[in-house]
Amino acid sequence: MGAGFIHYLAADPISAPADHAEEHFTERLLLLPFSYLTNDHRQSRREVLLTDEEAAAAAAAAGSRPAPTRAQLGFDEDEVILCSFNQLYKIEPEVFATWMRILKRVPAAKLWLLRFSEEGAHNLRNQARRHGVEPERIVIHEQFPTSYEFRVKALADLFLDTPLFNAHTTAGDILWCGVPLLTLPGENMAQRVAAGLVTGALTPETIARTLDDYEELAVRLAGARADVMRTLRERLKLGRGLEVRPAPVFDTHESTHDWERGLRMAWDVHAAIGVPSHLVVARRTD
Repeated sequence: MGAGFIHYLAADPISAPADHAEEHFTERLLLLPFSYLTNDHRQSRREVLLTDEEAAAAAAAAGSRPAPTRAQLGFDEDEVILCSFNQLYKIEPEVFATWMRILKRVPAAKLWLLRFSEEGAHNLRNQARRHGVEPERIVIHEQFPTSYEFRVKALADLFLDTPLFNAHTTAGDILWCGVPLLTLPGENMAQRVAAGLVTGALTPETIARTLDDYEELAVRLAGARADVMRTLRERLKLGRGLEVRPAPVFDTHESTHDWERGLRMAWDVHAAIGVPSHLVVARRTD
């Protein structure tokens, strides 16, 4: 934040590695064991946990419209849905060109984006055409009502992150939806948050090392939709903890304990020496 009265920045070892502490931050780092970006959709967005039948029944009981199907959204059953629900300012030319190469290498794939402005949607399709990709393969929708937003986004096969500025809240949401997320961490914190979330979801194989690696991973995953992608989706859904202990990114209970321990550590340091110090919080093992 660059403000002398802010003593600590809560982060995690991936979004803010310890060796970045002096160069990138004025605050002392309070590093939590897993992603600092915590939510609990098990309580706040329970629709993400419902089966299709349960969701349809809930919509009928509430008198609301059910979530649209793949076909209603413009996707055939045998098509691969690559999505990125990030804001337009995060989509820079280099990653968009990479997405276009992925589409050309995976003929069955379409790219699913959100409409943030009519001009933006028009420009994206024009750019696709310039890259040799049919504009019809860029499917753009308005943002969805909260009542079935997660149900709709769960139809995607793979989320393509933006390396310049990662998905943050959107990344947490899409992982709760059970959709694998492909990301490429960079140098600063805004470029590393999604990698921390993916690691906490126990799917580190979707973290790329370079932009070329990002492209190759996307092509391999999209081309193996029937097996590798299904395995990743099942791991994410299992990791939400309905039947077994949750994966770290879904374990809000333990994340709360991590945060509380961090606060106690910060106070203990203040009481002992009066000067903030970098702190690393370990997850309890009991």
